[in-house]
Amino acid sequence: MDLKDFSVFRGIPEEQLSELLKHINLRKFARKTQIITEGDDSHCVYFVIDGRVKVYLDDEAGKEIIINIHGSGEFFGELGLIQNTTRTASVVTLEDATLGLLSSADFRDCLRRYPDFALQIIHNLAGRLEHATEAIRQLGLMDVYGRIVVTFLNLSDEQDGKRVIRERLTQKDIASRVGASREMVARIMKDLRVGEYIDIVDGHIVIQKSLPHSW
Repeated sequence: MDLKDFSVFRGIPEEQLSELLKHINLRKFARKTQIITEGDDSHCVYFVIDGRVKVYLDDEAGKEIIINIHGSGEFFGELGLIQNTTRTASVVTLEDATLGLLSSADFRDCLRRYPDFALQIIHNLAGRLEHATEAIRQLGLMDVYGRIVVTFLNLSDEQDGKRVIRERLTQKDIASRVGASREMVARIMKDLRVGEYIDIVDGHIVIQKSLPHSW
């Protein structure tokens, strides 16, 4: 993906955009490279050109909690620069990735010089807040099974009359997303497969038919 195709750069005149993009340096990272560790100083914003990264937290017991997965066309790390705080989460690459790095000084300068860029940043942050608020509302009112259903539906896309989760999820990944034990997730997944509600095809979860509202 080309940096010019990122939604965050929409509306910026071509000449200004070309100048802005000169400040973004491309770097390649191997799979499982630690990009950010919670508590690090905030030095730059990262733009995902290709590949995927995982944003996560470790609780007091050392259990990993997945906050988000960012793919091509998305960016992360801007919050620490805006608030001038240390990193609030860790980030690791899930596969080989190419990222664009915009330094904190250049990021702040671009916010001042390019109002359309600043508005897109605000719009993105508002969208993430809205998504997080809805996720907290849904997850807080649901049992583990309900949280799994919501997660599956949010991550899946329609394909040949079925819904397919393109991301390869392990039971540990699902447990981290829904805040449950891997054993609980394993039991629910087994029951759903026995009931032929889901199947695993080439490592991808396929939703064969509508999932029950409760279990």
